[in-house]
Amino acid sequence: MSGASSSDKTSGPWVDINLGAVAANYATLRAGAPNAEMAAVVKCNAYGLGLAPIAKTLAGLNCKTFFVAYPEEGAELRDVLKPLNADAAIYVFNGPLPQTMALFQSAKLTPVLNSLEQAKTWAAQCDGAPAALHIDTGMNRLGAPLSEVDAIAALSGLNINLVMSHLACATDPAHPKNDEQCKLFAAIAKDFPHARASLSASGGALMDARFHFDLIRPGIALYGGSPFDVDEPRLKPVAVLRAPVVQIRNIAPGETVGYNASFKATAPTRLATVALGYGDGMPTSGSGSAQAVIAGGRARVAGRISMDLISLDVTDHKNPIKTGDIATFFGEEISLFEAAKSCNTSAYELLTGLGGRVDRRYL
Repeated sequence: MSGASSSDKTSGPWVDINLGAVAANYATLRAGAPNAEMAAVVKCNAYGLGLAPIAKTLAGLNCKTFFVAYPEEGAELRDVLKPLNADAAIYVFNGPLPQTMALFQSAKLTPVLNSLEQAKTWAAQCDGAPAALHIDTGMNRLGAPLSEVDAIAALSGLNINLVMSHLACATDPAHPKNDEQCKLFAAIAKDFPHARASLSASGGALMDARFHFDLIRPGIALYGGSPFDVDEPRLKPVAVLRAPVVQIRNIAPGETVGYNASFKATAPTRLATVALGYGDGMPTSGSGSAQAVIAGGRARVAGRISMDLISLDVTDHKNPIKTGDIATFFGEEISLFEAAKSCNTSAYELLTGLGGRVDRRYL
């Protein structure tokens, strides 16, 4: 459904994706770290917004380095980038497995090595081919433990061209763990004098220059999401989630709405039923708390979000609402950050959770 025009589909939800805003956010990040290369993380279908259109936009801005999670994503990205920049570097965060080695070679992918075991496998089968090394400095999720670094550095045939780590607490720039990791990483990176160094993703990119090193790997910031515990006004919204009203109904005091009768009217209530649900990526955690903008005003979700439908309480709206009107759940008057907070989740989850039947329309 990628690339549909605004007139193609009106019966279900869609997301307007502003590629100009992606470009603007990339420029903002690059301007804030002029001494580092600005790469781009496009894993998980470019955070749910479409790998091909996003990658093409970034390649057009002279982005030369991309990161994905799986080699299958990398192979798809290589096909997208071939006509634009056949030599673009594509790093794969999760590294190689014996069964994926052939794909790394055929798609010209660069692994991020996360353990001594992965490093041995790569050095033995791809002698001299470039690789990145992820060193765990405190995330304890993925990356080589400090106890393995010396053994990895001593491996014959290993060509490390990028050494990297990942901040665990970048959502809070003042968190002391950020400084601890930065100092530890700077010390370890000196053991790889011929490799570039990369510590920061979106959060570190918007922090001070100590965190920038040689290369930065932004993800959520490219797509208009704040990497912090507060909203980030320097970033432009990219995605706008919309869905049409499919029915209007009035209910009397005492009547309930939705599964488990979780909403009970205390006065005459007017409801707008919207064609959007958890099957499209609107989480059930937004039941009773998420809002949408419709006919110039805000309306709160009434009752539980179901698979295909959401009920909005439009009782107090000044403007009349009718079938076919459009409700906007995030991206304009309601920021992605606010929408995620109202659903007790993150901007990352809202974007990557957008379902396959949500039409993606590129502006």
